[in-house]
Amino acid sequence: MSGPTASPTLKRVERAGALITAELEGRPRRPPDFEAENDALHGLAQALVSSDSSVLQTLADIALKLCNASHASIYLLETDGDQKPALRWAAFSNHGTEDPTGNFIPFDNSPAGVALELSSAQLFAFPERYFSGLGSVLSGVVEELVVPIPGTPESWGTLSVMCRDEQHRFDAEHLRILTSLANFTCAALTISKARKDAEVRAHEAEVAKNALAAAEARKDDFIAQIGHELRNPIGPIDSALTAARKLASDNSPVLSALSIAERQTRQLKRLVSDLLDASRIRHGKLSVRRSESLLSDIVKDATAAVRTEADRRQHQLHTILPTYPVTVFADSVRLTQVLSNVLSNAVKYTPAGGEITITVDAPDPATIPEDDSTLRETVITVRDTGIGIAPVLLPTVFDMFTQSSAAQSRAEGGLGIGLSVVKFLVSAHKGHVAISSPGPGKGTEVTIRLPIVCRSKAEPGVATMRRTMPARILLVDDNADATEALSVLLSLEGHEVKRALCGPEALSIVNSFAPDVALIDISMPGMDGHELARLLRQQTSCAVTKLVALTGYTVAVSEPDGGKGEFDYHLVKPLTLDDLAEVLRQS
Repeated sequence: MSGPTASPTLKRVERAGALITAELEGRPRRPPDFEAENDALHGLAQALVSSDSSVLQTLADIALKLCNASHASIYLLETDGDQKPALRWAAFSNHGTEDPTGNFIPFDNSPAGVALELSSAQLFAFPERYFSGLGSVLSGVVEELVVPIPGTPESWGTLSVMCRDEQHRFDAEHLRILTSLANFTCAALTISKARKDAEVRAHEAEVAKNALAAAEARKDDFIAQIGHELRNPIGPIDSALTAARKLASDNSPVLSALSIAERQTRQLKRLVSDLLDASRIRHGKLSVRRSESLLSDIVKDATAAVRTEADRRQHQLHTILPTYPVTVFADSVRLTQVLSNVLSNAVKYTPAGGEITITVDAPDPATIPEDDSTLRETVITVRDTGIGIAPVLLPTVFDMFTQSSAAQSRAEGGLGIGLSVVKFLVSAHKGHVAISSPGPGKGTEVTIRLPIVCRSKAEPGVATMRRTMPARILLVDDNADATEALSVLLSLEGHEVKRALCGPEALSIVNSFAPDVALIDISMPGMDGHELARLLRQQTSCAVTKLVALTGYTVAVSEPDGGKGEFDYHLVKPLTLDDLAEVLRQS
């Protein structure tokens, strides 16, 4: 019986005697038909791979057949348009009655609502007499057996069967069947919900992944753009500093001040290069170009890059090389970058007076059989007595933009990009790099293993001669400071220089000036460098002119123009005299 908190509908139904659930156990119980149940379960198994509605409809059809009913319904507990509890017809199996699937019935005025309120199976006699608003579905119904579909935290709804035959009565066996099917319904709905939740989470994860990828792409583009834009002011600054040093060659105080400026400019160049390398790594555009060279030359170039700063800090910089020449098959420029980055960190984070040692251990190429092309391993170790690295940070030192708090507190702390570039370039050489440190204040050791040693004997590198024969040079750049500073520097080198701030001005100049080389900025407003190059090709005065593109994006020095015929070479900003000398020698 219901308690004092029972709904008016439940009290009304009980008073009228419509609830006859207790009669189920007293009625004769028909024997189970396990063969029919087994066939039904096979059909249910096939339906489980179909849509949710197909599974529910199959369950309703099975209930109808196994209970020999006139109608079978599955109601799902939901909310209506007014956000009140309601029961939606999710499946309906019948013998000729109009299908009400999709319609809602009132929770508080239906047999299903009563069964859910009592949280147990209920048998109703002549429900049409006590529940209005259900239309023709209950018309002529003698009995309705309703079983709640279990769920967590609340029931999913109900599964019910109805009969119109007064000779047919539901018994405990029908209750067993319907309870079993209700449990199947619960399982099917739970699986469906889990699948939908998983799909939602997968979609959300995909959206988040795409958003993260878009954010990473925007960040990479921003980094690349920043690096590109920073190259523009570095060019004129670098040229002006070089020209000033030439003009003040006998003024010690000025040369001292210029040394400071040059040192900081080199630092800025390195930071910009790291930014652009980081962007190229993310876009898969950073590659290595291998050739034979001497390992000692690579080490010497790397140590030379940090020698000035090491001397200024009074560091003891030791180099331990094999006594025999070691030939390697590697990208000497990129390998020099690797070692100079590692040495630069050692110099940066080692207190004044500290020690830095670079040790190279490599097999003698002469011991490699002539017919053996296998590359041998060299181990390069850089040890310092610097600030060290905390153990917790060691696993992430190669991650982009990673720095310790101690490193961040130093004025020359950098961007935390150099080591990620080092790892990429070492991996590109099929090598391995590792960093160890006993802890803060106890120094750091970087070990680089590279399978690059080969038998061939490379010749020692010859230093590039900067001085070249005087040439007629046309500078075209919309940055007035850049053209003026570079013009002064080139004039001091003995070259005849003409300047233009735009394409039309350059075309006007070549009417009376036949340049040997035209240095053209690609990214100019209005007429860009490519258009100007095409027009210069048509000028008689430029018939033998070498057209050189100046770009803020890194490409190989003296790289051909990809067959487009616009430029003979590309040079990267800021232009160096060595780069120009290389172009002039090839002219």
